[in-house]
Amino acid sequence: MRKLLSSRRGRILVVLAVVGIVFGGGGAAFAYFTSTGSGTGSATVGTAGTWNVTQASTSGTIYPGSGSSTIVFNVKNNSNGDQSYATETATVNSDSNGYVTTGSGNTSVTGCKASWFSASISPDSNKGTNIASNATVQVSVQVSMPADSADNQNACQGQSPDVTLNIG
Repeated sequence: MRKLLSSRRGRILVVLAVVGIVFGGGGAAFAYFTSTGSGTGSATVGTAGTWNVTQASTSGTIYPGSGSSTIVFNVKNNSNGDQSYATETATVNSDSNGYVTTGSGNTSVTGCKASWFSASISPDSNKGTNIASNATVQVSVQVSMPADSADNQNACQGQSPDVTLNIG
């Protein structure tokens, strides 16, 4: 054995033999128990994000009893996940006296009543569908002045009434 351990090759063989016995079990039997366990963790669910609604374009001209103006709104999903909206309403904005506002509500147009206008949403194929995170869809709103008023509507000439599109 001394002669075997004195050579490098012999030392390697002894080490390999010991490793073989340890990992191979050397013919020994092992006993063990089995058991079970469990643990609970929790996931995090995000919340709905906001919709960013901005005017994209306007076309057409409104006259009492004829014509309409179409406002196209961009509706962007600001959420980190897919969202959908179930409701949408368009409103011609007014001040506390019922007169239309222009310039994002900064100016009231005295004598031009918001009730003289009608705002309706074109059929929207995006309503009720999943819209991907950061995706933008468009919604069109038609604004008109129905001919059901016997009032002089001169105060509305040349004005650009504010219209709000609410998405929910």
